[in-house]
Amino acid sequence: MVAVRVVFAAFLVMTLGLMGFLENWRSKIGWSLAVVFGVIAFEPALVAPIGRLLRNHNLTIIDGVAILLVLMVVLLFGALRAANGKSAKSLNIINQLVDEQAFDDFDKDYGAVQFNPITVVIPAYYEAANIGKVLESIPRMVHNTAVSVLVVVDGSPDGTDKIVKEHGDFASYVRVNRGQGAALRVGYHLAIEHGAQYIVTLDADGQYDPEEMRDLVEPVLNDEADYVQGSRRMGNYVTDDMIRVLGVYWFNWLIGILIKQKITDSSNGFRAIKAQVLKDLSLSEDQYHAAELLILSMRKNYRVIERPASMYPRTSGHTKKGHNLTYAYHYARVIFKSWLRAI
Repeated sequence: MVAVRVVFAAFLVMTLGLMGFLENWRSKIGWSLAVVFGVIAFEPALVAPIGRLLRNHNLTIIDGVAILLVLMVVLLFGALRAANGKSAKSLNIINQLVDEQAFDDFDKDYGAVQFNPITVVIPAYYEAANIGKVLESIPRMVHNTAVSVLVVVDGSPDGTDKIVKEHGDFASYVRVNRGQGAALRVGYHLAIEHGAQYIVTLDADGQYDPEEMRDLVEPVLNDEADYVQGSRRMGNYVTDDMIRVLGVYWFNWLIGILIKQKITDSSNGFRAIKAQVLKDLSLSEDQYHAAELLILSMRKNYRVIERPASMYPRTSGHTKKGHNLTYAYHYARVIFKSWLRAI
């Protein structure tokens, strides 16, 4: 039964290797399996009973190996799940510390400042070349309602925050780059904390037309909707990336199937939301967050409608969303994760 001993020796190595990879040397299950595998592999007297057990149950050595492989898969799944739980807790603690630092820094810069009823929240990462033009094009009065602008700089030391302050707008500098979703969560908190009643999100790259904000916020101002999603398919959409175009159609169809409401542009970053909606949502995605925000809002039965929001090529720089396949994978992951959370 040399083969059996070799197999168990291999399982011993795999178990110890898995514990080392996960840096989980205190795992009772891991050490228990390691001892069992080690004793069987290096104690010949235990191999014969295993052989008899297999023969008595009309099992071959292949069947025995298959059973052990199933056990190893279960162990791996449990170990990875435990490791994921620990990393999630650690990430939550880190996010909380980073957020609190950003809030403290903002309070030191501005004190108990009061925002206007409509507040535009702009996440920015290395957008010094674009942010000035974007700020200059934002209307400061919409339907007789004053507008404030808050730019959340997501850890980029390129001077974006200085440009924002030079334009007379509010800037929150987050010291750690985490992603657009995390930056927006900081912006939502600060905007609501300082009196905003309606939140408009806008990208810093110049792809959207801020003048269209007037039509975007009108339904929430008139209490005809709680959440207005911009749609490039209802407005002008200028792009030469056909894969991205097909992705827009595919993901909108998928979300429509899952939440049973037609959406034409789930990933559009131009939107208007009542502050109360954002208070009620538990957002967690640091990146590719648009689907999470939309799906959770719909599942809580908030009134979600769409309005035209044209989209043009970036004025300069390059996208931070990654290649099409990377974006598609992560966006699909967020869609299903958010849908399962909302069931």
